[in-house]
Amino acid sequence: MFLSDLLVVFAVTAVVVFLFGRAQIPSVIGLLVSGVVVGPYGLSLVDDLESVELLAEIGVVVLLFTVGLEISISRLLSMLPLMASIGLPQIAGTTFLIAAACRWHVGTLPQAIFAGLLIAMSSTAIVLKLLSDRSQSGTQAGRISISVLLLQDLFVIIAMLAVPLLAASAGVSAPANSQASHQSTQALVENPFLAVLVGFAIVVGVLLAGRQFIPKVLHEVVRLRNRELFLITLVLICLGTAAITAAAGLSLAIGAFIAGLALSESEYGHQAFAEVLPFRDTLASLFFVSVGMLLDISFVFSHFGLVCLVVFVIVLLKVFATAIPAMLAGFPVRTSLIAGGTIAQVGEFSFVLGSRGADVGLLTGDDYQTFLAAAVITMAAAPLLTNIVPQLCDWLGQSSWFGGMFHDSPPEEDIALSDHVIIAGFGINGRSLATALAEFGVPHVILELNPETVRSEGALGIDIRYGDCTRRPILEHAGIFRARAFVVAISDPASARRSVRVARDLVPELEIFVRTEYLAEVDELRLLGADVVVPAEFETALSLFERVLGIYDVPEEKIDDLVDQLRLENYGFLRSGVRRQPVQSIDSPDIHDQLGRCRISQRSVVAGQTIGELDVRAKTGVTIIAIQRSNQQIRNPGPTLQLQIGDEVSFVGSRSERTAANKLFLSTSRNTD
Repeated sequence: MFLSDLLVVFAVTAVVVFLFGRAQIPSVIGLLVSGVVVGPYGLSLVDDLESVELLAEIGVVVLLFTVGLEISISRLLSMLPLMASIGLPQIAGTTFLIAAACRWHVGTLPQAIFAGLLIAMSSTAIVLKLLSDRSQSGTQAGRISISVLLLQDLFVIIAMLAVPLLAASAGVSAPANSQASHQSTQALVENPFLAVLVGFAIVVGVLLAGRQFIPKVLHEVVRLRNRELFLITLVLICLGTAAITAAAGLSLAIGAFIAGLALSESEYGHQAFAEVLPFRDTLASLFFVSVGMLLDISFVFSHFGLVCLVVFVIVLLKVFATAIPAMLAGFPVRTSLIAGGTIAQVGEFSFVLGSRGADVGLLTGDDYQTFLAAAVITMAAAPLLTNIVPQLCDWLGQSSWFGGMFHDSPPEEDIALSDHVIIAGFGINGRSLATALAEFGVPHVILELNPETVRSEGALGIDIRYGDCTRRPILEHAGIFRARAFVVAISDPASARRSVRVARDLVPELEIFVRTEYLAEVDELRLLGADVVVPAEFETALSLFERVLGIYDVPEEKIDDLVDQLRLENYGFLRSGVRRQPVQSIDSPDIHDQLGRCRISQRSVVAGQTIGELDVRAKTGVTIIAIQRSNQQIRNPGPTLQLQIGDEVSFVGSRSERTAANKLFLSTSRNTD
């Protein structure tokens, strides 16, 4: 029964991916291995392979739809120089070198070219995961890798359109067991030029219609504030466009990719990505499992020498096919080789292309098995390669023969949005904050769920995006890993709590500010990870304090100190009712000896230094009384204690001393005197 087969697939996959995760091996590799285990060449645990492959094909459709959503026209334009100078030579060079290397083996030149196209693709999923985990996306090598990957993702369309042309030129035909299910493909092989013409016409037509029609449809859907309808519409757009391209003889995946690309430019692209992501991760995993099912382990062992040779040739040629254009473009040797090693594996889209090539006869059974084995091994070796290549460059750089050839030039400034503020909600508070930030030139991005607001404000040039701030993908698209602060200015308490929890889990050192309506929310929001919680009720009370005390000629400095003290107490006196003891007499001489707190951020230069090295008392006058580190509180820390990122330092001192201490702890310059 299909349901039991699916249960077996997910059970085995969960165990394997868990074990691979503990070993810090990418989950994609675990999915491939899971397919090998449950497949007909492994333990034969699955009987209904066709149903699993059908779900896997839907997974590919959703995968390419999300890839299209992630690629925007503006992003493509910003990377055009790297795509033209490195990406195009990389694809052309890899295709040519692989075709030349295997021409003697595969038989005809079109089949050799097809083999080159297969190997030219690299794994976007694996590379982006590795770069993100190692915080290398903003490096020179990282930007080279990402630009080449983007071009490869776009090139998949051309490669898929080229399949019928190559099949016709090679004079091959589909295997007997696949002709019945691929009649449209065979028809287009007989008329390859018509296939290419129809394919390009459909691609252009879908892009134009998508840019004009899809955003308008989604705008009307979003106005109803119905999440289920929004998701259903996305599925309709994705599968509908895929069906149109499939009817024309192209693949389902191409149509989904084009639909995602058309939607990426609309204000709903980020939210669409967040909604589809869970389905992509689940269904696309079935695709990789299905690929693993096709791998014949006995073939690998019986042709072990050939498989190892193919793997070696693929890695070597792909490294130099990327490194040489990068060096010619002016990048250092070390940077170029690291970029080449990063994308030296075979990509997930190569499996889609390889399956299509096998259907039309461009790959024989043995050649397809050789490709599958080599692809899986190169993907599994990707993390190892990204470690070995930099170490090899460092070792060569120490030799007297190569000198400084393997030393990087200073890294370029990352042009991506960074050190910015993410504002969730564009009501009165969010709008006021955005206006103030714009006045002082502080970069910021706004997340809003009102489609009318997004459209009207976006037309004015404001960086406002339709997106739910409680969703992790939305925050990632807003650049939360590079942000300085996250401000929650929404009126929904439940959503505010969820967004704080998600943001704190994503970036532990991020500064999080929350505006809430009620005092009762303060404690829970701080427990969830908010650094500053501003209740509207309390700020109204403070405004009354200041105005009333002002008419009695109380000195402004004393009023400010009282307000600061009340804020530092987290508004406890208002939440618990009238205090039995006054906060402190306004006339008390000890009014300035109050408590202050400061969190050590990732950018602060005091992180890693000891209290004694900082000489806090001499420089600021405050006394450090405690340090909160994760779930541990360190009372009366000594001078040898080293401050760490995320520490919350508590200290006492006068108003001016507390100001000086905050300046010291938040300093991003080594000059803290």
